[in-house]
Amino acid sequence: MERRCLCFTAACIVLALLASIAAAQPCPEPEDLYAVEAVLSAPGARLDFRALKDAREVAPGVYAYRSGFDTRVVVLLYYSAAPPLGVSFPTVRFQVPFAGKAPLFNLTGEELCRAAGFELERLSKEQVLRGAGGDMLKAFRAACAAGKAGWDYRLLWLNGTWVSYYQVPGAAPQAVCRAPLPLDVYEIPVWPAQEHPLRAVALALLLAAVLALALFAWKKIRATAAKS
Repeated sequence: MERRCLCFTAACIVLALLASIAAAQPCPEPEDLYAVEAVLSAPGARLDFRALKDAREVAPGVYAYRSGFDTRVVVLLYYSAAPPLGVSFPTVRFQVPFAGKAPLFNLTGEELCRAAGFELERLSKEQVLRGAGGDMLKAFRAACAAGKAGWDYRLLWLNGTWVSYYQVPGAAPQAVCRAPLPLDVYEIPVWPAQEHPLRAVALALLLAAVLALALFAWKKIRATAAKS
């Protein structure tokens, strides 16, 4: 009888430990591995959805568009909580869209972060994202990495640096697993990039080369005409 009681007690302890471990695990969201999420937890930061030029409301209070810098990236804008810092912060998520349980496109983390950096700067320039300082935007490029998304690993601006939410003192565990948004990437509008920064540099160099060749040809023609 005593042995049975001990076995029963041990089994209860094991089950309790397994239950506590399962409860501590974050919600399984494979989309997070192909995304980066920025919570702009700075005083005065806010979103002005009216300034969005090409976007669709895919859920109440959630707007989405495809990046004009890389159309394989969907940009989502909404407000999210980050206790104990606050209950409503402007949030921008850069997501490689999924079909079922697999990503639709093959992007490297570098490509995802390049598009995210360009888009975050454009959102600030177009006044969709207000109250985001230049230091915040510049530091985002260095902190950006695929997989820094979801409740625990999303990036927050804290004391002048980007940190993952789980590093925030007093960070709360996720209470409820969110359902993924039913996104049809081909129904989400593209916000065209007016001028890609690298493309602008390339065009400027090309124009300079054409002008230099034209000037060289003109001088050669003049020299030939003078000799004759």
